[in-house]
Amino acid sequence: MATITKQTLSLDDVEPDNQYLNCTFTVSNQLIRINDVVFDHCQFEQSNFDDSDWGYVEFQGCNFLNATFHKSYFSNCKFMNVQLMGADFSMETLLKKCQFHDSNLHYANFSETKLEASFFMDCNLVESSFQAVTVKKELSFNECQIDQIDFLDTQMKGIDLSKAHFDDLIVNPELIKGMKINPWQAGQIVAMLGVVVVD
Repeated sequence: MATITKQTLSLDDVEPDNQYLNCTFTVSNQLIRINDVVFDHCQFEQSNFDDSDWGYVEFQGCNFLNATFHKSYFSNCKFMNVQLMGADFSMETLLKKCQFHDSNLHYANFSETKLEASFFMDCNLVESSFQAVTVKKELSFNECQIDQIDFLDTQMKGIDLSKAHFDDLIVNPELIKGMKINPWQAGQIVAMLGVVVVD
């Protein structure tokens, strides 16, 4: 894999099997189709990535603050220490075998997406939205902050919250069957459902 450093390029000029380090990417003039690339501490001048396609792409230390990824496809992608606060993946985006590590996803929107065999690790997902999400295989949140995360209209089967941290969740009680939680969280969930536990 070749490394390209400190250059300003069009996103249209990105080629497979390259690592881009501290590069700046100008706005793409065509549909984005990127495969087998590492973006390491790169800057992106555009914020609209709708209808984009990413395969085996690794993002390290990049900033996608309030970016949109509607109707996009991510396969085998990694987000490492990425700023995704307010990023919008909603509206039919598919994330397959994707990983998010040490990233800020505060207020991020994953509503109406499909998530397959993906996970979040050490991420901030406070007040993020996962409404009407379709989960295939498993979706886990390991050592993530997920307080006030919104799972309305989402079937919780296959979603593992047992290693996540929260005080409050937004869920439909009738859809929580199959959700994985730990014993401490069970008490929180019972309280959220309005059940009174007495000694």
